[in-house]
Amino acid sequence: MQDTIVALSTARGRAAISVIRMSGSQAVQIAQKFFYPFPSQPNLLKVGTLKTEYFDEHAMCVYFAAPHSYTGEDTVEFHCHGGTAVAQAVIEKCLSCGARMAENGEFSKRAFINGKQNLTNAEGIIEMIDAETASAAKAGANLLENKLGKQIVDLQDKLLDIVSACEVALDYPEEDIELPTVDTAKSQLKEVGDALGALIATSALGKVARYGIDVAIVGKPNVGKSSLLNALLGTDRAIVSDVQGTTRDTLSESVNYRDIRFNFVDTAGLRDSSDKIEMEGVKRAKRAADSADVVLHVTDDPDDRSVYPTIRPQIRIYNKKDLFDKEPCCVDSLAVSAKYGSVDIIKETLYDMFSAGDIETSDLLITNERHLDCLKRAKQQLSEAISACGATTLDVVTNATKQAWETLGEITGTSTNEDIINRIYSKFCLGK
Repeated sequence: MQDTIVALSTARGRAAISVIRMSGSQAVQIAQKFFYPFPSQPNLLKVGTLKTEYFDEHAMCVYFAAPHSYTGEDTVEFHCHGGTAVAQAVIEKCLSCGARMAENGEFSKRAFINGKQNLTNAEGIIEMIDAETASAAKAGANLLENKLGKQIVDLQDKLLDIVSACEVALDYPEEDIELPTVDTAKSQLKEVGDALGALIATSALGKVARYGIDVAIVGKPNVGKSSLLNALLGTDRAIVSDVQGTTRDTLSESVNYRDIRFNFVDTAGLRDSSDKIEMEGVKRAKRAADSADVVLHVTDDPDDRSVYPTIRPQIRIYNKKDLFDKEPCCVDSLAVSAKYGSVDIIKETLYDMFSAGDIETSDLLITNERHLDCLKRAKQQLSEAISACGATTLDVVTNATKQAWETLGEITGTSTNEDIINRIYSKFCLGK
Protein backbone atom coordinates (compact mmCIF):
# COMPACT_ATOMS: atom_id res chain seq x y z
CA MET A 1 0.00 0.00 0.00
CA GLN A 2 1.43 3.39 -1.02
CA ASP A 3 1.75 6.25 1.45
CA THR A 4 -0.89 8.96 1.46
CA ILE A 5 0.75 12.21 0.39
CA VAL A 6 -0.20 15.84 0.95
CA ALA A 7 0.98 19.21 -0.38
CA LEU A 8 -0.15 22.75 -1.11
CA SER A 9 -1.32 22.90 -4.74
CA THR A 10 -1.73 26.66 -5.05
CA ALA A 11 1.02 29.27 -4.81
CA ARG A 12 2.40 29.86 -1.35
CA GLY A 13 1.69 33.25 0.22
CA ARG A 14 -1.13 35.76 0.54
CA ALA A 15 -4.07 34.87 -1.72
CA ALA A 16 -7.85 34.56 -1.78
CA ILE A 17 -7.82 30.77 -1.35
CA SER A 18 -5.39 27.93 -0.78
CA VAL A 19 -5.92 24.41 -2.11
CA ILE A 20 -4.35 21.52 -0.21
CA ARG A 21 -4.29 18.20 -2.05
CA MET A 22 -4.05 14.74 -0.46
CA SER A 23 -3.82 11.46 -2.40
CA GLY A 24 -3.53 7.80 -1.42
CA SER A 25 -5.48 4.86 -0.09
CA GLN A 26 -6.04 6.55 3.30
CA ALA A 27 -6.87 10.03 1.99
CA VAL A 28 -10.61 9.83 2.70
CA GLN A 29 -10.19 8.24 6.15
CA ILE A 30 -7.64 10.89 7.16
CA ALA A 31 -9.85 13.75 5.95
CA GLN A 32 -12.87 12.38 7.81
CA LYS A 33 -10.98 12.73 11.10
CA PHE A 34 -11.01 16.53 11.04
CA PHE A 35 -13.43 17.77 8.34
CA TYR A 36 -17.18 17.57 8.86
CA PRO A 37 -19.65 17.07 7.45
CA PHE A 38 -17.56 15.11 4.96
CA PRO A 39 -18.98 14.99 1.38
CA SER A 40 -21.47 12.15 0.98
CA GLN A 41 -20.43 11.47 -2.62
CA PRO A 42 -17.39 12.07 -4.83
CA ASN A 43 -16.97 15.14 -7.06
CA LEU A 44 -19.18 17.19 -4.71
CA LEU A 45 -17.68 20.31 -3.13
CA LYS A 46 -18.95 20.48 0.43
CA VAL A 47 -18.86 23.42 2.86
CA GLY A 48 -17.91 22.47 6.41
CA THR A 49 -15.57 22.90 9.36
CA LEU A 50 -11.94 21.88 9.27
CA LYS A 51 -10.44 21.47 12.75
CA THR A 52 -6.71 22.18 12.97
CA GLU A 53 -4.52 22.09 16.07
CA TYR A 54 -4.80 25.87 16.36
CA PHE A 55 -8.22 26.94 15.08
CA ASP A 56 -11.37 25.85 13.27
CA GLU A 57 -11.37 26.80 9.59
CA HIS A 58 -14.54 27.43 7.58
CA ALA A 59 -13.58 25.60 4.38
CA MET A 60 -14.75 23.41 1.52
CA CYS A 61 -13.80 19.81 0.78
CA VAL A 62 -14.14 17.56 -2.25
CA TYR A 63 -12.96 14.01 -2.86
CA PHE A 64 -12.40 12.04 -6.05
CA ALA A 65 -12.74 8.28 -5.82
CA ALA A 66 -10.17 5.98 -7.43
CA PRO A 67 -9.64 5.44 -10.28
CA HIS A 68 -11.53 8.54 -11.42
CA SER A 69 -9.04 11.11 -10.15
CA TYR A 70 -5.95 12.90 -11.38
CA THR A 71 -3.64 10.40 -9.68
CA GLY A 72 -5.86 7.35 -10.12
CA GLU A 73 -6.03 7.08 -6.31
CA ASP A 74 -8.53 8.37 -3.77
CA THR A 75 -7.85 12.11 -3.68
CA VAL A 76 -9.10 14.82 -1.32
CA GLU A 77 -8.81 18.56 -1.75
CA PHE A 78 -9.38 21.23 0.90
CA HIS A 79 -10.27 24.74 -0.32
CA CYS A 80 -9.34 27.11 2.51
CA HIS A 81 -8.72 30.79 3.11
CA GLY A 82 -5.49 31.96 1.52
CA GLY A 83 -2.33 32.73 3.43
CA THR A 84 0.67 30.86 4.72
CA ALA A 85 -0.57 30.16 8.28
CA VAL A 86 -3.90 28.60 7.31
CA ALA A 87 -2.42 26.31 4.64
CA GLN A 88 0.40 25.23 6.95
CA ALA A 89 -2.03 24.40 9.76
CA VAL A 90 -4.12 22.21 7.43
CA ILE A 91 -1.04 20.41 6.12
CA GLU A 92 0.20 19.81 9.67
CA LYS A 93 -3.18 18.30 10.56
CA CYS A 94 -2.97 15.93 7.60
CA LEU A 95 0.56 14.91 8.61
CA SER A 96 -0.43 14.28 12.21
CA CYS A 97 -3.26 12.00 11.04
CA GLY A 98 -1.04 9.77 8.91
CA ALA A 99 -0.15 11.52 5.63
CA ARG A 100 3.36 12.51 4.59
CA MET A 101 4.66 15.44 2.56
CA ALA A 102 4.68 14.86 -1.19
CA GLU A 103 7.85 15.13 -3.20
CA ASN A 104 8.11 17.39 -6.23
CA GLY A 105 5.80 16.10 -8.95
CA GLU A 106 4.72 13.07 -6.94
CA PHE A 107 1.01 13.52 -7.68
CA SER A 108 1.72 13.53 -11.42
CA LYS A 109 4.20 10.67 -11.09
CA ARG A 110 1.49 8.57 -9.43
CA ALA A 111 -0.82 9.48 -12.32
CA PHE A 112 1.82 8.08 -14.69
CA ILE A 113 2.31 4.92 -12.62
CA ASN A 114 -1.47 4.37 -12.49
CA GLY A 115 -1.87 4.78 -16.24
CA LYS A 116 -3.63 8.15 -16.09
CA GLN A 117 -0.99 9.88 -18.23
CA ASN A 118 2.17 9.15 -20.18
CA LEU A 119 5.43 11.12 -20.15
CA THR A 120 4.38 13.40 -23.01
CA ASN A 121 1.25 14.38 -21.04
CA ALA A 122 3.41 15.18 -18.03
CA GLU A 123 5.87 17.26 -20.06
CA GLY A 124 2.91 19.07 -21.61
CA ILE A 125 1.80 20.08 -18.11
CA ILE A 126 5.28 21.46 -17.39
CA GLU A 127 5.29 23.42 -20.66
CA MET A 128 1.86 24.91 -19.96
CA ILE A 129 2.94 25.99 -16.46
CA ASP A 130 6.14 27.55 -17.85
CA ALA A 131 4.46 29.14 -20.89
CA GLU A 132 4.71 32.92 -21.18
CA THR A 133 2.96 33.24 -24.54
CA ALA A 134 -0.18 31.70 -25.99
CA SER A 135 1.89 29.90 -28.64
CA ALA A 136 3.98 28.21 -25.93
CA ALA A 137 0.81 27.29 -24.02
CA LYS A 138 -0.71 25.83 -27.19
CA ALA A 139 2.37 23.67 -27.76
CA GLY A 140 2.11 22.42 -24.18
CA ALA A 141 -1.61 21.78 -24.55
CA ASN A 142 -0.97 19.62 -27.63
CA LEU A 143 1.40 17.47 -25.56
CA LEU A 144 -1.10 17.33 -22.72
CA GLU A 145 -3.80 16.20 -25.16
CA ASN A 146 -1.45 13.36 -26.20
CA LYS A 147 -1.22 14.39 -29.87
CA LEU A 148 2.45 13.43 -30.01
CA GLY A 149 1.87 10.31 -27.93
CA LYS A 150 -0.78 9.04 -30.35
CA GLN A 151 1.51 9.55 -33.34
CA ILE A 152 4.35 7.76 -31.59
CA VAL A 153 2.14 4.78 -30.69
CA ASP A 154 0.93 4.60 -34.30
CA LEU A 155 4.51 4.57 -35.61
CA GLN A 156 5.49 1.95 -33.03
CA ASP A 157 2.60 -0.24 -34.18
CA LYS A 158 3.88 -0.04 -37.76
CA LEU A 159 7.38 -1.02 -36.64
CA LEU A 160 5.93 -3.90 -34.63
CA ASP A 161 4.13 -5.17 -37.74
CA ILE A 162 7.43 -5.11 -39.64
CA VAL A 163 9.27 -6.92 -36.83
CA SER A 164 6.52 -9.54 -36.54
CA ALA A 165 6.54 -10.28 -40.26
CA CYS A 166 10.36 -10.56 -40.32
CA GLU A 167 10.41 -12.87 -37.31
CA VAL A 168 7.82 -15.16 -38.92
CA ALA A 169 10.09 -15.39 -41.94
CA LEU A 170 13.04 -16.21 -39.68
CA ASP A 171 11.26 -18.74 -37.43
CA TYR A 172 9.13 -20.57 -40.01
CA PRO A 173 11.00 -20.48 -43.33
CA GLU A 174 9.57 -23.84 -44.38
CA GLU A 175 5.92 -22.84 -43.86
CA ASP A 176 3.72 -21.86 -46.77
CA ILE A 177 3.25 -18.29 -45.52
CA GLU A 178 3.30 -15.14 -47.56
CA LEU A 179 6.53 -13.56 -46.34
CA PRO A 180 7.59 -9.94 -46.60
CA THR A 181 10.01 -9.14 -49.40
CA VAL A 182 13.09 -7.04 -48.83
CA ASP A 183 11.59 -4.27 -50.94
CA THR A 184 8.38 -4.35 -48.89
CA ALA A 185 10.23 -4.11 -45.58
CA LYS A 186 12.45 -1.35 -46.95
CA SER A 187 9.43 0.62 -48.17
CA GLN A 188 7.62 0.28 -44.84
CA LEU A 189 10.71 1.31 -42.86
CA LYS A 190 11.19 4.33 -45.13
CA GLU A 191 7.57 5.36 -44.57
CA VAL A 192 8.11 5.42 -40.80
CA GLY A 193 11.47 7.17 -41.23
CA ASP A 194 9.84 9.88 -43.36
CA ALA A 195 7.19 10.41 -40.67
CA LEU A 196 9.93 10.83 -38.07
CA GLY A 197 11.72 13.27 -40.36
CA ALA A 198 8.56 15.34 -40.68
CA LEU A 199 8.25 15.52 -36.88
CA ILE A 200 11.93 16.46 -36.50
CA ALA A 201 11.49 19.24 -39.06
CA THR A 202 8.95 20.97 -36.80
CA SER A 203 11.51 21.38 -34.00
CA ALA A 204 12.88 24.69 -35.32
CA LEU A 205 9.42 26.23 -35.18
CA GLY A 206 8.80 24.44 -31.89
CA LYS A 207 11.81 26.17 -30.34
CA VAL A 208 10.42 29.54 -31.43
CA ALA A 209 7.01 28.71 -29.95
CA ARG A 210 8.38 27.58 -26.59
CA TYR A 211 11.45 29.75 -26.03
CA GLY A 212 11.12 32.60 -28.48
CA ILE A 213 13.88 34.06 -30.67
CA ASP A 214 17.27 35.00 -29.18
CA VAL A 215 18.48 38.23 -30.79
CA ALA A 216 21.97 39.72 -30.20
CA ILE A 217 22.44 43.44 -30.89
CA VAL A 218 26.05 44.09 -31.94
CA GLY A 219 28.05 46.88 -33.53
CA LYS A 220 30.68 49.52 -32.94
CA PRO A 221 30.42 51.94 -29.97
CA ASN A 222 27.88 54.75 -30.17
CA VAL A 223 25.90 53.45 -33.13
CA GLY A 224 22.75 53.39 -30.98
CA LYS A 225 22.58 49.76 -29.81
CA SER A 226 21.25 50.63 -26.35
CA SER A 227 18.80 53.15 -27.80
CA LEU A 228 17.63 50.44 -30.18
CA LEU A 229 17.09 48.02 -27.30
CA ASN A 230 15.03 50.62 -25.43
CA ALA A 231 12.95 51.30 -28.54
CA LEU A 232 12.35 47.57 -29.14
CA LEU A 233 11.28 47.12 -25.51
CA GLY A 234 9.26 50.33 -25.35
CA THR A 235 10.99 51.35 -22.12
CA ASP A 236 14.25 52.94 -20.96
CA ARG A 237 15.98 49.75 -19.86
CA ALA A 238 19.56 50.45 -20.98
CA ILE A 239 21.67 53.48 -20.08
CA VAL A 240 22.19 55.67 -23.14
CA SER A 241 25.18 58.01 -23.36
CA ASP A 242 27.41 59.57 -26.01
CA VAL A 243 30.41 58.36 -24.02
CA GLN A 244 31.99 55.40 -25.80
CA GLY A 245 32.18 52.19 -23.78
CA THR A 246 29.08 52.92 -21.65
CA THR A 247 27.81 49.35 -22.13
CA ARG A 248 30.39 46.94 -20.72
CA ASP A 249 28.32 43.82 -20.19
CA THR A 250 25.44 42.05 -21.87
CA LEU A 251 21.94 43.23 -20.97
CA SER A 252 19.06 40.82 -21.68
CA GLU A 253 15.36 41.65 -21.83
CA SER A 254 12.37 40.06 -23.53
CA VAL A 255 9.26 41.43 -25.18
CA ASN A 256 6.27 39.75 -26.84
CA TYR A 257 5.32 40.64 -30.38
CA ARG A 258 2.38 38.97 -32.13
CA ASP A 259 2.53 36.29 -29.45
CA ILE A 260 6.21 35.50 -30.10
CA ARG A 261 8.81 36.16 -27.45
CA PHE A 262 11.86 38.12 -28.60
CA ASN A 263 14.84 37.78 -26.24
CA PHE A 264 17.07 40.77 -27.00
CA VAL A 265 20.66 41.07 -25.78
CA ASP A 266 22.36 44.46 -25.83
CA THR A 267 26.15 44.16 -26.01
CA ALA A 268 29.31 46.22 -25.56
CA GLY A 269 30.61 48.18 -28.56
CA LEU A 270 33.04 46.20 -30.71
CA ARG A 271 36.45 47.88 -30.76
CA ASP A 272 40.04 47.38 -29.58
CA SER A 273 40.79 48.92 -26.21
CA SER A 274 43.49 48.90 -23.53
CA ASP A 275 40.75 48.82 -20.88
CA LYS A 276 40.58 45.23 -19.57
CA ILE A 277 36.98 45.60 -18.40
CA GLU A 278 35.84 46.92 -21.76
CA MET A 279 37.65 44.11 -23.59
CA GLU A 280 35.90 41.56 -21.37
CA GLY A 281 32.63 43.20 -22.46
CA VAL A 282 33.67 42.77 -26.10
CA LYS A 283 34.35 39.05 -25.48
CA ARG A 284 30.92 38.67 -23.95
CA ALA A 285 29.36 40.49 -26.89
CA LYS A 286 30.93 37.99 -29.29
CA ARG A 287 29.74 35.04 -27.15
CA ALA A 288 26.21 36.45 -27.16
CA ALA A 289 26.30 36.77 -30.95
CA ASP A 290 27.64 33.23 -31.38
CA SER A 291 24.84 31.74 -29.25
CA ALA A 292 21.96 33.86 -30.63
CA ASP A 293 19.43 32.73 -33.21
CA VAL A 294 20.00 35.93 -35.18
CA VAL A 295 22.30 38.95 -34.99
CA LEU A 296 21.26 42.57 -35.47
CA HIS A 297 24.40 44.25 -36.82
CA VAL A 298 23.86 47.94 -36.06
CA THR A 299 25.62 50.80 -37.86
CA ASP A 300 25.01 54.55 -38.17
CA ASP A 301 27.07 54.92 -41.35
CA PRO A 302 25.00 54.74 -44.55
CA ASP A 303 28.14 53.75 -46.50
CA ASP A 304 29.02 50.87 -44.13
CA ARG A 305 29.12 47.60 -46.07
CA SER A 306 30.74 45.55 -43.31
CA VAL A 307 29.34 42.19 -42.24
CA TYR A 308 29.62 40.85 -38.71
CA PRO A 309 31.71 37.63 -38.82
CA THR A 310 29.27 34.96 -37.67
CA ILE A 311 27.66 31.78 -38.94
CA ARG A 312 24.36 33.01 -37.47
CA PRO A 313 21.79 34.76 -39.66
CA GLN A 314 22.15 38.52 -39.43
CA ILE A 315 20.25 41.65 -40.32
CA ARG A 316 22.05 44.94 -40.94
CA ILE A 317 20.34 47.79 -39.08
CA TYR A 318 21.10 51.30 -40.33
CA ASN A 319 20.27 53.45 -37.30
CA LYS A 320 19.94 57.25 -36.89
CA LYS A 321 18.35 57.70 -40.30
CA ASP A 322 16.90 60.99 -39.00
CA LEU A 323 20.42 62.46 -39.15
CA PHE A 324 21.08 61.60 -42.81
CA ASP A 325 19.32 62.32 -46.08
CA LYS A 326 21.29 59.54 -47.73
CA GLU A 327 19.81 56.07 -48.09
CA PRO A 328 21.91 53.13 -46.84
CA CYS A 329 24.22 51.62 -49.42
CA CYS A 330 22.98 48.07 -48.90
CA VAL A 331 19.48 47.30 -50.07
CA ASP A 332 19.07 44.60 -47.43
CA SER A 333 19.55 47.11 -44.58
CA LEU A 334 16.66 48.16 -42.38
CA ALA A 335 16.77 51.91 -41.92
CA VAL A 336 15.35 53.07 -38.57
CA SER A 337 15.60 55.84 -36.03
CA ALA A 338 15.72 54.30 -32.58
CA LYS A 339 15.42 57.77 -31.06
CA TYR A 340 12.42 59.08 -32.99
CA GLY A 341 10.89 56.39 -35.20
CA SER A 342 9.10 53.09 -34.93
CA VAL A 343 11.24 49.97 -34.88
CA ASP A 344 8.41 47.48 -35.45
CA ILE A 345 9.86 46.82 -38.90
CA ILE A 346 12.68 44.96 -37.12
CA LYS A 347 10.25 42.81 -35.14
CA GLU A 348 8.19 42.10 -38.24
CA THR A 349 11.31 41.11 -40.19
CA LEU A 350 12.38 38.75 -37.41
CA TYR A 351 8.84 37.33 -37.23
CA ASP A 352 8.86 36.58 -40.96
CA MET A 353 12.45 35.29 -40.98
CA PHE A 354 11.55 32.51 -38.56
CA SER A 355 8.13 31.77 -40.13
CA ALA A 356 6.52 32.46 -36.76
CA GLY A 357 3.12 32.88 -38.38
CA ASP A 358 3.07 29.13 -39.10
CA ILE A 359 2.88 28.38 -35.37
CA GLU A 360 -0.78 29.37 -35.19
CA THR A 361 -1.77 26.87 -37.89
CA SER A 362 0.53 24.06 -36.78
CA ASP A 363 -1.22 21.13 -35.14
CA LEU A 364 1.88 19.63 -33.52
CA LEU A 365 5.37 21.00 -32.92
CA ILE A 366 8.35 19.30 -31.30
CA THR A 367 9.23 21.67 -28.45
CA ASN A 368 11.01 19.28 -26.10
CA GLU A 369 14.73 18.52 -26.49
CA ARG A 370 14.31 15.04 -25.02
CA HIS A 371 11.67 14.20 -27.60
CA LEU A 372 13.85 15.57 -30.39
CA ASP A 373 16.81 13.45 -29.28
CA CYS A 374 14.65 10.30 -29.23
CA LEU A 375 13.24 11.04 -32.68
CA LYS A 376 16.69 11.60 -34.16
CA ARG A 377 18.08 8.41 -32.64
CA ALA A 378 15.09 6.39 -33.84
CA LYS A 379 15.45 7.80 -37.35
CA GLN A 380 19.13 6.88 -37.39
CA GLN A 381 18.31 3.34 -36.25
CA LEU A 382 15.74 3.04 -39.04
CA SER A 383 18.33 4.28 -41.54
CA GLU A 384 20.59 1.44 -40.38
CA ALA A 385 17.73 -1.03 -40.79
CA ILE A 386 17.02 0.25 -44.32
CA SER A 387 20.70 0.00 -45.24
CA ALA A 388 20.74 -3.58 -43.95
CA CYS A 389 17.88 -4.60 -46.24
CA GLY A 390 19.29 -6.80 -48.96
CA ALA A 391 22.86 -6.41 -47.73
CA THR A 392 22.72 -8.64 -44.68
CA THR A 393 20.54 -11.18 -42.90
CA LEU A 394 16.97 -10.47 -41.88
CA ASP A 395 17.76 -10.72 -38.16
CA VAL A 396 20.01 -7.64 -38.39
CA VAL A 397 17.12 -5.68 -39.92
CA THR A 398 14.85 -6.94 -37.16
CA ASN A 399 17.23 -5.91 -34.37
CA ALA A 400 17.69 -2.39 -35.74
CA THR A 401 13.93 -2.01 -36.10
CA LYS A 402 13.40 -3.20 -32.51
CA GLN A 403 15.90 -0.61 -31.31
CA ALA A 404 13.94 2.13 -33.07
CA TRP A 405 10.72 0.84 -31.50
CA GLU A 406 12.27 1.01 -28.01
CA THR A 407 13.73 4.47 -28.62
CA LEU A 408 10.32 5.82 -29.61
CA GLY A 409 8.92 4.24 -26.44
CA GLU A 410 11.21 6.51 -24.42
CA ILE A 411 9.07 9.45 -25.52
CA THR A 412 5.85 8.15 -23.98
CA GLY A 413 7.48 6.19 -21.18
CA THR A 414 6.76 2.65 -22.32
CA SER A 415 10.48 1.86 -22.44
CA THR A 416 12.00 4.60 -20.29
CA ASN A 417 14.22 3.89 -17.31
CA GLU A 418 13.33 5.12 -13.85
CA ASP A 419 16.05 7.78 -13.75
CA ILE A 420 14.50 9.62 -16.70
CA ILE A 421 11.03 9.37 -15.18
CA ASN A 422 12.27 10.75 -11.86
CA ARG A 423 14.11 13.58 -13.63
CA ILE A 424 10.99 14.63 -15.52
CA TYR A 425 8.68 14.67 -12.49
CA SER A 426 11.24 16.44 -10.30
CA LYS A 427 10.67 19.54 -12.47
CA PHE A 428 7.11 19.84 -11.09
CA CYS A 429 6.21 21.91 -8.06
CA LEU A 430 5.24 20.18 -4.81
CA GLY A 431 1.47 20.07 -5.26
CA LYS A 432 1.37 18.92 -8.88
